[in-house]
Amino acid sequence: MSTRSRGHTCLLPLLATTWLLSLGLPACSRPPPDATPDGALRAFLDEIDEAEDDPPSIRRAFDRLGPAARGNLAERARRTSRLQGRQVEPWEMLAAGLFGLSFRPKAMRSAVVGDRATVEVLGEDAHTEHASVVCVREGAHWRIEPGLPEP
Repeated sequence: MSTRSRGHTCLLPLLATTWLLSLGLPACSRPPPDATPDGALRAFLDEIDEAEDDPPSIRRAFDRLGPAARGNLAERARRTSRLQGRQVEPWEMLAAGLFGLSFRPKAMRSAVVGDRATVEVLGEDAHTEHASVVCVREGAHWRIEPGLPEP
């Protein structure tokens, strides 16, 4: 056997191992945060909290809202635009103080029924620090429906 043939023979096990490892990588990757209702809520709350220091976070938070909430804020933005005489974007209608929690979440539990879920959020004192948040499935992602009043 020539030197050239032995070199290719030595590469085959290495290439086969690399190929097999690459097949396993997708299985090891993390699911997106909005793959679960509580993950979507955590991501939404994090982005609302970051919005003061990182203005693009408010747009990402808006994108985590469900269709009813996005529609509600779009209508509010349309009305505000008309009143102010300038274009107001729907995500500009989000106010961090109104959409965050008044307590630090310690635990979250989801109850899923079909494409809807309720996330129970508990703080340090479960009797006084408690919130229920509705989520809806939109494709493969969960979205937040905070139950906004009519515009």
